[in-house]
Amino acid sequence: MMVTSIQIAHSKPIRLSPYMLDANRPISLRSETLFQSGTSWDGTVCNSYPDGMPELSLLKITVPPNTELPWHDHPMPCAAYVLEGEITIEKPTGEKKMFGKGQGFLEVVETVHRGVTGAMPVELIVFYAGAKDMALVRARTIEPDAVSS
Repeated sequence: MMVTSIQIAHSKPIRLSPYMLDANRPISLRSETLFQSGTSWDGTVCNSYPDGMPELSLLKITVPPNTELPWHDHPMPCAAYVLEGEITIEKPTGEKKMFGKGQGFLEVVETVHRGVTGAMPVELIVFYAGAKDMALVRARTIEPDAVSS
């Protein structure tokens, strides 16, 4: 019997070419969806990817405790997964959401925001779906009176 697909636990079947399979060696895979969404943490729908030659980036980022990251935005979709600690993502409007260990989220695109950590460092895995030579993060200046508490 020739196998042409593999069922991965908690996921849809993956179709494989018969040339990738060895009938004498069964394949056993396990998959866990850490995060999947088409909307960012603030409910905004992710509309599109940037034009140009795709360049995907996967970063492990460690943010020290008691840190307010600078205000910034991202010109492309990016998703984060919290390995350790807690981080609060906030917008100048005062809208914010906290994410802790084991949680993932889709960042806001072309929207000014920042991350704020508490008493523990935060370790994140962040995936950026950008284009060649595109900056992953762009610094933004916010007037102090534009920030709500």
